[in-house]
Amino acid sequence: MKTIMDCKGRHPSILWTAIAVVVMLVVTVGGAFANDQFVMTATGTVRAALSIAQGQALNWSQGGDLYMGVSKHIAVNTAGAGVFTVTGAAADNIQSQLLLPEYLWCATAGVKQRVDVYFTATDAAYSTDGDADPTTATQTVVDPTNLPTMTVAAGQTDVNIFLGGTAMPSANQKAGVYTASVVLTSWYEGD
Repeated sequence: MKTIMDCKGRHPSILWTAIAVVVMLVVTVGGAFANDQFVMTATGTVRAALSIAQGQALNWSQGGDLYMGVSKHIAVNTAGAGVFTVTGAAADNIQSQLLLPEYLWCATAGVKQRVDVYFTATDAAYSTDGDADPTTATQTVVDPTNLPTMTVAAGQTDVNIFLGGTAMPSANQKAGVYTASVVLTSWYEGD
């Protein structure tokens, strides 16, 4: 009996076996990589920006002017208290920070004068009941240098922040109108 060999001296059944193994691997490996695909949609809604408005200025002259050498305190629940209104979405958490002045300044007749001012840990308050009147709003008293997270009440869109403080004119203070800026920055608290 004569054995048939290929040109390299191998038996043809080995060649066919090798071809069969390669085909099986290609089919098996190819099947392992067969996938199904589905495309999903990713979405995100960006909240409208917060808006901040000054309801009224912190006014140490409410109920009468400042007097030389006499300090004057404005409480957060009085008519002279400053009011900021932060408008956001109901039930959202809002963070805020106040930049408070150290002085009130006056430039009368070219001479720059200042009145010292200071703020204590009870010189700010906030309300989430929608009432921006410092004399009637339901307030939570807070430290103006460390405002807490404030949650906009359900059915409301505003958080009102009230600010009081103390002005201390010197005994030889020059007469004039003294002013300073109070800056409120607010943002949504993220998840």
